[in-house]
Amino acid sequence: MADADRVKVDAIVVGGGPAGLSAAHTMASAGLETIVIERGEYAGAKNVGGLVYGTVLNRMIPNFFEHAPVERSVARRELIFLGAGEHVRLTFGAEEWARPPFNHTFIVHRSQFDRWFARQVEAAGATLLEGTVAEALLYDTAGGARQAVGVRVRGDEEFFANVVVLADGANALVTEQARRELPLAPGRVKQEYAVGVKEIIALPRGRIEDRFNLAGNEGAALDFFGVPFEGIIGGGFLYTARETIHLGFAARIESLRHAGIGPSQVMERFKEHPLVRRYIEGGELQEYSAHMIPEGGFNAIGALAGNGVMIAGDAAGFVNMSLYKEGTNHAMETGRAAGETAAEARKCGDFSARGLAGYERRVRGGVAYADLRRYRKVPEVLESSPNLLSLYPRKVNRLLVEFFTLTDSPKRAQQRKAIRNFLRGLPKFRFIRDLIRARHLA
Repeated sequence: MADADRVKVDAIVVGGGPAGLSAAHTMASAGLETIVIERGEYAGAKNVGGLVYGTVLNRMIPNFFEHAPVERSVARRELIFLGAGEHVRLTFGAEEWARPPFNHTFIVHRSQFDRWFARQVEAAGATLLEGTVAEALLYDTAGGARQAVGVRVRGDEEFFANVVVLADGANALVTEQARRELPLAPGRVKQEYAVGVKEIIALPRGRIEDRFNLAGNEGAALDFFGVPFEGIIGGGFLYTARETIHLGFAARIESLRHAGIGPSQVMERFKEHPLVRRYIEGGELQEYSAHMIPEGGFNAIGALAGNGVMIAGDAAGFVNMSLYKEGTNHAMETGRAAGETAAEARKCGDFSARGLAGYERRVRGGVAYADLRRYRKVPEVLESSPNLLSLYPRKVNRLLVEFFTLTDSPKRAQQRKAIRNFLRGLPKFRFIRDLIRARHLA
């Protein structure tokens, strides 16, 4: 390709998800000529529904929730421990969560939300190339050090830039190539992955609000643990959108393989639980999706920047798999940090690893890094204490059901029976050990 025919910009972003769009919005707002390469037909095409945490986005686009296609704000949360035909529920919420800024927690259809965000990125001055697959980075070895200088897309078209932000998600093929070719140091432990399965189930708005005791645009977010997920490392969730329910689960892929069970079987087992079945009764399945989630945690995060490259979001492993299940906010935070670093590097004219070192400093000083460090033991705890997600929820359910079951026996006798049954078959020393370890999950 002749130099005159080259497409050269300040920055290229690979991936049009929350991380990539946040990076592009930040760079375009700073005056950098920016291209976003998104392999989906449009931004959000590969996603369905879920939660969006909006603290970072609200700093980029103040009061975004007044204009974005938000389904509901989360005014109530529930932790539900499932037994065989039993459940224990911990419900909590606050009136302030139902008022702006709505605890920065929203239920959205990602296909709509990401497309809206992409339009804001275009309005800031970036160019989106949707339906375009990035296949590899382009390199320059002048001066002896290999430096990324652009991206080759399917069809062998090439785009050149001073810096490339890799935000290509969990299945990050271009990022993995870059790690090998630059090379970039891996994390201290190998990255682990979960599979997230989700169904979008249509129900009339009034029925959702009656069934979940909601008013107006209030929503509920429910997390499930216990019986349907016994033998695997995972848990379920349910989010109430305006006229749909988002039902699904996430489970470590390796644990599914060891258990000899497929994602569709787990999903059906989840839906067959009496409590869940009542929640979705009468609904019509609209969409089904499955995607990979990095859950290796803090210790699986490798180098984030190299010559001409920064890695953000899921591609870098920034997902908090504790009780908070936070991914979008961390993606946006790392994307924004990458965008700020690119703007800083342009002023200095240095896009080498040294010139982009500010990215890691920004990330290390942010909330996402602090949270992942705080919950760095979550993968180890879930791996070494599987009873936390199976045996113990079942035991607690049975204890409470028996404790409050009315019989002809005196209450004291019934309570003793319930306690004896709870302790029967309970590995006591392991139980104590697991309870101590469980503090790392919250």
